[in-house]
Amino acid sequence: MEKNLPEKVRPKTWAEVKGQDTVVKILKQQAIQKKSLANSYLFSGPSGVGKTTLARLFFMALNCESPKDGNPCMECSRCKETQYNLIEINGSDKRGIDDMREVAKESCYAGWSGGYKGILLDEAHQITKPAWNCLLRPIEDTNDSIIWLICTTEPAKIPKTIKTRCQNYKLSPLRYTDIFNRLKEVAETEKVEINEEQLWVLARNANNNMREALHLMEKYSITKDINGILFAETNLNFLEALKNSNISDLWSIFNSWETEYESMEHFLNAIKYDISSCLKIKLKVSVGQMQPYKKKKYEDIAQYLTEAKLIKTLEIILELQEKIGGVFDYSSLFLKSLIQLKEI
Repeated sequence: MEKNLPEKVRPKTWAEVKGQDTVVKILKQQAIQKKSLANSYLFSGPSGVGKTTLARLFFMALNCESPKDGNPCMECSRCKETQYNLIEINGSDKRGIDDMREVAKESCYAGWSGGYKGILLDEAHQITKPAWNCLLRPIEDTNDSIIWLICTTEPAKIPKTIKTRCQNYKLSPLRYTDIFNRLKEVAETEKVEINEEQLWVLARNANNNMREALHLMEKYSITKDINGILFAETNLNFLEALKNSNISDLWSIFNSWETEYESMEHFLNAIKYDISSCLKIKLKVSVGQMQPYKKKKYEDIAQYLTEAKLIKTLEIILELQEKIGGVFDYSSLFLKSLIQLKEI
């Protein structure tokens, strides 16, 4: 199966990473000099700003036998064997103590072809506290050939005992210019026929999220309809249905998240962002950079939803998010959440 566009064009050089210049400069120099290396690294920041990308790129650059200006060569045995040398664990799927015991065992084995072995914990905020306790000793006492890479959108949920043992990198929200520049590069390399004005439209409507921007470009490359790809946003439809107290629509929306989102986690994060934006509008505080049409929708929805209803909805979404890890059939959890939403 062919990779989707965000995965296909994931940066393989430092220059391709946009909007994180300070972090890139430090990590690139560490990879080149092999100095000031830590056993563990924590990457935090909003969804779609490059946390996992930077973690992977840093590991590959560090492990490469023949780096070129700090970039992985993609040709040596270690680059080709990254899938064996870098163990990736998604905290939304594996988050319990038994899962982390298996991860701890992995940290005892060396990588292929010498060099480093990496353990990447993605969506790490979903890992349970007992599971983190299981990893504390392996992270603290790991040998110098093991690199731990921890990525999260919610660093407050990472135990302090773990955070203090990591080099911490807080990634910045992406600017429209950062997204536009990357989209322009991708359009050229992937031969997507799109003009600069349309690229700016995609950049401004991507929620400051590079992955969303690339998904929009992928849809545009198929439909050639710039307007048709901007308004089919399931998360915004959720707020519309909530505004109208339409339980039937809410049920339909909950069960259609896969049409636009790569995981339930990303879908619920989008809803949390929407609720937060509506609350900011009601409280008359800055919402930051935001595409005009979306701000208008938030303003419209905020007129009809009280602060109390928005806060209660946020609590229900947070509760749902805590329970979805490792669940394959979401129906029962959705039903419970719908009953709670109906009652507010």
